[in-house]
Amino acid sequence: MGKTMETNYRKNENTNLDQLVRKLKVKDLNYASLSRAVQIIYFILIPLYAMMTIWEYTDEKNINELIGGGLFIISFFIFILLFRHYYKKYKYVDYSLPTIQMLKNAAERYRPFQKYTGWSFVALIIMDVGLIFDWKDESSVFISQVFFWGLIIIGLLIGLIIWYNKYKPIRDEALRLIQEIEGN
Repeated sequence: MGKTMETNYRKNENTNLDQLVRKLKVKDLNYASLSRAVQIIYFILIPLYAMMTIWEYTDEKNINELIGGGLFIISFFIFILLFRHYYKKYKYVDYSLPTIQMLKNAAERYRPFQKYTGWSFVALIIMDVGLIFDWKDESSVFISQVFFWGLIIIGLLIGLIIWYNKYKPIRDEALRLIQEIEGN
């Protein structure tokens, strides 16, 4: 009787792992595709924004607009590098690693804030400084700050809600399987 229960437990454990791996493969490919699409958008935005910046500078000869546009372009480059990193991270996942390592990597990939997340905040701050340089008077700078950071906070909250509904269950399942395997 004990042997049958253990066999059923192992089958159930393997089924859970197989289901999780299938989910991971789908989510990883979706995330890689999304990262690639965002990269392409930024590759399109950089020359457009560079042309706009040069055109505005030659039209008004305002160095602040040139600096502001340059800072925006720098932030776009940071985002390109960040999404390039995420594209590679999710596109080239090695599912052939030992099970425990593959699960730990998956749990790390699906954390809401990862090691490189700080670079997005650096890019946003650079973008914000560029926005400040672009404004003409001090009253509109305050309004732009409220609007910009308000949108960033709303975007962050929406992102966390999406993570909670789509990715947290996958991460939780990976963590549960890790605990089962390690016997904790």
